[in-house]
Amino acid sequence: MMNEQMQEMEEVSKELLKLLAAGGAGNLLKRSLDKQEKMFDKLLDTQLTAAQLVKDLLATEEKVAQKLLAGEEELQSSLQKVQAMEEELRRAREDEASLRADSSALRRELEELRAELGRLQDDMEDDAGVVHSATYMAQLYYKISRIDWDYECEHPHIKGIHHGPAIAQPISLDSSQLSRCFVSDYLWSLVDTAW
Repeated sequence: MMNEQMQEMEEVSKELLKLLAAGGAGNLLKRSLDKQEKMFDKLLDTQLTAAQLVKDLLATEEKVAQKLLAGEEELQSSLQKVQAMEEELRRAREDEASLRADSSALRRELEELRAELGRLQDDMEDDAGVVHSATYMAQLYYKISRIDWDYECEHPHIKGIHHGPAIAQPISLDSSQLSRCFVSDYLWSLVDTAW
């Protein structure tokens, strides 16, 4: 397009020179040539300005494209981080649910253990009462009868030591050969009736 305009200008210039050579239009031709020269200068300035604007536009486009690429990369990186965080959150929620289930199971087990401990303590208190009662009874029997029983002898035998007023006397009875009444009477006969 520029070349066409330049060719047209040259043709106009040639025509003007012909007119000049033909006669009275010298001043007119001179003015036309001055105008034409000014138009060429403006055209060159416009071309230089346009070229500079195109260069600036290309540089700006390149910067914007680089910023856009950097923004897209940052967006992708951020999306990956968000996905990783979502995955971590999902795992944390699963862990929390598992811990809650474990916690409730442990609570139930703890409650069961507490109940068992309460039962054992009650049993121990009952056993302590029985043991205390049995100890009291054994001490009472000893005070009355003054007999130390041999608890390790075999079942049909009754063994022990009677600590009488004068001397200690061993006891050895076979309950399989003697009647209960005889054993009872014999043992009561050892008890001192003088209180």
